[in-house]
Amino acid sequence: MRHADFIDTTEDAANGFALLLESADHTTTVSSCPGWSLVELAVHLGGVHRWARAQLLGGGQQLDRQTPDAPLADRDALVAWFREGAADLVATLRELPEDAPCWALYPPARASTWARRQALEAALHLWDASDSLGIAVPIRPDLAAAGVAEVAEDMYPRQVALGRMPSLEERVDLRMLDRLERPGDGGSFGLRVRLGPVDETPAGTANTLSGARPADATLELTAEAALLLLWKRRDLAAVDARVTGSREVLERVLGNPLAP
Repeated sequence: MRHADFIDTTEDAANGFALLLESADHTTTVSSCPGWSLVELAVHLGGVHRWARAQLLGGGQQLDRQTPDAPLADRDALVAWFREGAADLVATLRELPEDAPCWALYPPARASTWARRQALEAALHLWDASDSLGIAVPIRPDLAAAGVAEVAEDMYPRQVALGRMPSLEERVDLRMLDRLERPGDGGSFGLRVRLGPVDETPAGTANTLSGARPADATLELTAEAALLLLWKRRDLAAVDARVTGSREVLERVLGNPLAP
């Protein structure tokens, strides 16, 4: 996906979330975000919008996350507050060059990293909210595939660096069954992403795995199912997937906090 596509996705997903806020019961339990109601999820996402925008404008310095003052007692005011934060974030992303330097959760420290991260944040939380209402909004294969790559190549190494989990010792390949457009030539291919030791080379997508050690387990499934699995929105028994190799290894790897 291109930089502009990620920004458009953030805008569309935030608008979809706002539409749910306009009519849904704000006390609805969001089962995929344990302990949260729909309104608590809205406050979280609205806060993330404002925090991410602050990082984009922070001159390369990490700014502390502050709890925003969301108007919880009034539905219309809450929706307006949510829409304002999303609109400001989208406008800032569109105004800045994609290579504009800024602090980011993981390299590269530039605006394009936030464009991808916020598209995934908004789309996944729209899925959370809509799933809680029984109308789960699907996540597009190209976006979901970008999210799977983000977990394997950015989030998981960050979790290890922060001491939240040890580096994996075993290797799991995720083969996504979707037909994804290849940039530049209009072709299509199935993406493969590896979870394995953080310091192992090569690592990452199928294009760099040709000389790597064989996987201990391989999971074949759609990109959306893979993304939901990695973010603990679904468990292995709840997705349509084909496992080859060691299921024990697969379950052990997926049991780690690969994403925050």
